Amino acid sequence: MSKPRVPRTDRATSVWMCVAAACAAITIVARGFIPQNLWTMIHLVTLGVLSNGIFQWSWYFTRALAHLAPDDRRAGRDNTVRIAAFNASLLLLIGGMWSGLWHATVTGATVVGAIAAWHGWALLTASRERLASRFAVIIRYYIAAAFFLVVGATLAGFVTVAMFDADAPAWLAEARDQLTVAHALAGVAGWVGLTMGGTLVTLGPTAMRTRMDPRAVSFATSALPLWVGALLVAGAGVLAGSMRVASVGLLVVVGAAALGVGVPLLRAALAKGPAEYGAWSLTLGAAWILVAGAGASLRAFEAADATGLRAAFLPWLPILGAAGVGQLFVGALTYLMPVVIGGGPSAVRVGVGVLEAGAPIREAARNVAAVFALAVASLGGISAERLTIAAWVVLLATYVVDIVLLGRGGVAQARAKRAAQSPTTTQGGRRG
Repeated sequence: MSKPRVPRTDRATSVWMCVAAACAAITIVARGFIPQNLWTMIHLVTLGVLSNGIFQWSWYFTRALAHLAPDDRRAGRDNTVRIAAFNASLLLLIGGMWSGLWHATVTGATVVGAIAAWHGWALLTASRERLASRFAVIIRYYIAAAFFLVVGATLAGFVTVAMFDADAPAWLAEARDQLTVAHALAGVAGWVGLTMGGTLVTLGPTAMRTRMDPRAVSFATSALPLWVGALLVAGAGVLAGSMRVASVGLLVVVGAAALGVGVPLLRAALAKGPAEYGAWSLTLGAAWILVAGAGASLRAFEAADATGLRAAFLPWLPILGAAGVGQLFVGALTYLMPVVIGGGPSAVRVGVGVLEAGAPIREAARNVAAVFALAVASLGGISAERLTIAAWVVLLATYVVDIVLLGRGGVAQARAKRAAQSPTTTQGGRRG
C-alpha cells in the first residue's frame, strides 16, 4: 500500500526562482523589455521566491515546535490552501501592474494581506499550545513578520491607486513616495527581515553543526520588541515626512538585528566556523544584510524628503537582495533540503555531495562580485557601469548554478532514498 501523497508546496519556490533568474538576465541584457522592470524584479524576489519560501518554512518550523499531529488540518491542508491562494493573487498582482489595471493590483494586494493575516493567526493559535517551549520566541518573530506583511499589502493598495488612478485624491498622489518607502520597509525589514532573523536563531548554529550560544534565545527575545517598535517608528517617520526619525528608526532596527541575531551567530561561528556551503551562505548573507541595512540607513540621513530617502535606498537594493537576502535564502535551502528529503545517512550524503560541488568557487565568485560591484558602482562613468554589469552577471551566474544543483541534488537524493527503501532479492540489490 502506497503512502499518502504529501503536497509539495515548496515547488512554487523553485518555479519562482527560475522565473526571477530569467527575468534578471533579461533585465541586464535588455532593461526596457520587461514592463515595470524594477518593480517586477523586486516583487519576483520578495513575493515570488522569498514569500513562498517563508510561508512554507515558517510553518514547517512552527509545526515542529508546536508538535502538531500529522492529521491536524493546520499541519498541511490549510498551509497548502494559503500558498495556492497566495500564488494566484501574485499572478493577479503582476498582471494588474503590467497592464496598469489598478483594480486588479489592489485586489491582488488585498488577498495577499488576507492570506498573511490568516497565516499569522494560524501561527498564533499553534504557539498557544506550546508557549512553554524554549524556542517560542521564534514563532513570535514569525507572527510579527506576518503583521508587517498585512501592513505592507495595505500600503501597496494605496500606492497602486496613487500610481494608476487618474481620479485619485491629490493628497494620495502627493504622498506616493512616502507610501512606497513605508511599504518597502514593512515588506523588507518586517516580513522578510523578521522571518529570517527568527529562523537564524536556531538554523545558523545547526547549519554550522555546532551548539547555539547559551544566550541566543535571550538575545533574540530582547531584540524582538526593539526591532518591531523601531520599525513602526521608522514607518511613521516616513509617513509623517520626518526623514531623520525614519533614519534613526532604521538604524535601531539594524542594531536590534545585529545584537539579537548577529552576535549569537558570530559567537557560534567563532566556536566552530562554517565548513559547508549552506553554512557559509547563511553567515555571509546575514553579514551582507547588516552592511546594506547600515549603509542605507546612514545614507538616509542626507534625505530631505521621501523621494530623497527612496533614492538613497536604491543603490543598496541590489546588494541587500543579491548578496544578502538571496544568499541567506539559498544557504537555508541548501541545508534544509537534504534534511527534509531524508532517506537515511547514505541518501543524505548523495544530496549533500551534489550541493557541495564547486562550493568554494561559487562562494568566492558571488561575494567577490558583490564587493566589486559595490566598489565600482560609486565611481561613475560608462566604464564603471559596464564593470558593474559584468559583476552582476557573475553573481547571477552563481545563483543559476545554485538552482541547477538544488534540482539535481533533490532528484539524486530522492532516487537514493527510493533505492534504499526498495525490496531486493539478491545481494547485488536487483529487484525481484
